[in-house]
Amino acid sequence: MILPQLKAETRALHARAEAALDLLDPHLTPERYVDVLRGLHALYTPLCAQLGRTLAAHTALDWPARAAVKVPALSADLRDLGAVPGPPRTVPAMTDEAHAWGALYVLEGATLGGQLLRRHLAERLGTPERGLRFFGSYGEHVGARWKAFGAALTARTEASPAAFRDGVVAGASATFLLFETLAAPARVSA
Repeated sequence: MILPQLKAETRALHARAEAALDLLDPHLTPERYVDVLRGLHALYTPLCAQLGRTLAAHTALDWPARAAVKVPALSADLRDLGAVPGPPRTVPAMTDEAHAWGALYVLEGATLGGQLLRRHLAERLGTPERGLRFFGSYGEHVGARWKAFGAALTARTEASPAAFRDGVVAGASATFLLFETLAAPARVSA
């Protein structure tokens, strides 16, 4: 099964990306949260577009409907918090299908994990209704969409040579690195 393999082989990169974003920081400020949202917006904008082009033929994914909520939710969150998005980041071309599946594993996993973050951020920032659309972007359908994605990814990798599976892992790894380096705002040392 590809999902356990992805989780195991990207565990360290996943932890580094989470640490860079640091959204569970007990001292997270609204300003830092806005910086993180800007970074995510700058990353998701080009990445969602590239994934749409690369995975367009895979209608079982329903990627257009999934992508259609992510960037607009980030934009709305920034507006709610009195901020504007920055320019999109330049990301490496995502033309390889296996790499695109790996990137999607990271994005869909982030959406699943967003449920936990949403609750934490609502308490931490005192904004239960403002600035948290992105982390609840699939609403009550997040679990079902994660399962559907997992089934589609499993079917695709099982019908492919081992090199495809390796490409999925490489794509997920590269995407976690993008989150670590592009989405995370720069830290100012005290």
